[in-house]
Amino acid sequence: MRGHWLKAIGHARGPLAEDWLEARPELLRRTGFPRRPRIEPGDRLVYYASVWRRVFAVVEAIEPPEPREHPRWPWTIAVEPLLVVPVLDAAPPVEAIGVAARSMSQQSHIRLRPEHYERAVAALASVAS
Repeated sequence: MRGHWLKAIGHARGPLAEDWLEARPELLRRTGFPRRPRIEPGDRLVYYASVWRRVFAVVEAIEPPEPREHPRWPWTIAVEPLLVVPVLDAAPPVEAIGVAARSMSQQSHIRLRPEHYERAVAALASVAS
């Protein structure tokens, strides 16, 4: 069974740039975690811009988590983009997928129920490029 996750991007150190794809294209190749995530290859992650409170991409984990030398994000996962909204102002609010923004207040990622993931795909597909 494939897992579905909501992955926060841009919390604690400030907001993600509105034109995030131009500013941070590496987010579509790798993503970091403060502790070892339970994410496995084949799992799908819905990216959540925490300060904006919007969902803006769906990516698939393509490798198992691996440790690295980084003080804030010591775990990383390679990902492949599936759906992308390049400008955050056009991205749907997290509430559109049935998840309250407060659910992510202190988390780097949370597990999504299948219906939340399906809502995210539908909401992103309606505005993705």
